[in-house]
Amino acid sequence: MKSENAGQAWMTWRGLQPADQPLLQDLDRACKETDGEEWVSNLVEDALAAMRVDVDNTFCAAGEDTLMAVGWIEMLPSTENEQRVVLGGRVHPNYRRRGLGTLLLEWLENRANLVSGYHRMRRLIIRNEALTADAHAIYVQSGFTPIFAENMMVCSLENPLPADRLPETYRLVNWTTETAPLFYRAYCDAFYDRAASFDPLEKWVGEYEKDNDFLPRLSWVAVNGEERPVAFVTAGKMGKMAWISQTGVIPQLRGQGVAFGLLVHTLRNFKQEGFQEVGLHVNVNNPAAIRRFYELGFRRRLTRARYEKTVL
Repeated sequence: MKSENAGQAWMTWRGLQPADQPLLQDLDRACKETDGEEWVSNLVEDALAAMRVDVDNTFCAAGEDTLMAVGWIEMLPSTENEQRVVLGGRVHPNYRRRGLGTLLLEWLENRANLVSGYHRMRRLIIRNEALTADAHAIYVQSGFTPIFAENMMVCSLENPLPADRLPETYRLVNWTTETAPLFYRAYCDAFYDRAASFDPLEKWVGEYEKDNDFLPRLSWVAVNGEERPVAFVTAGKMGKMAWISQTGVIPQLRGQGVAFGLLVHTLRNFKQEGFQEVGLHVNVNNPAAIRRFYELGFRRRLTRARYEKTVL
């Protein structure tokens, strides 16, 4: 359906109101039930935060007791020559494929351009934690370019786990203040061929230690006979789910069972802690890692993605 035909007599397009919070919660719940449960996005708080900054930065299609669609913009810190703007929005599953998504995105772009000012470059950013094929089509047709995509993969801990195949020549060390530098070295050595640069030790460790969902007692680094850290797993929780924040192994040991054995050990620890499932994110352009996680029992639940559009 063309966007100009998206409005209906029984819906009202307007800015958000504080009283819409319960309706936003219903919309968020409906989207996650249909698209896949995840705990990264925060539709309710993000939309209300935009409303508190400026109600004109929000837009919704409201019925008598339902929000059929909602959108908002968030202005990010920017430079003199470039304004970055996040465009957020969701369409209720019961009202999709009626042109609301296209209409909403058109409004968000127009609002972002107006608020940014036409005298400088605008970088429009869309983050979607549960991407659908329809959403992808709308973004691309509107001129947005996919920047990255990650699969959220989940493993049920109620199923039998593979045998622990960590070679005996390696020992496992738990995360403590004293051992955190070992994790950092393993991290840098594992990703030096994939990352352009690394945060300093203090920042990398600090990000974990200030995270309330970080689980240091369930985070491990594998050390070889020469006391070199060669593989690591940092653990946390995401809602009710155990979460693997990062994991890696040095390139020389990829495919040799070290990372696999370390992950099996981690999954067993999660299970002993009472978690029923564990999740992680893996880049869609890393088929080797996806295959290894699949062997461990992980299955794709949803895909998260980021899109950008530059307007001169």
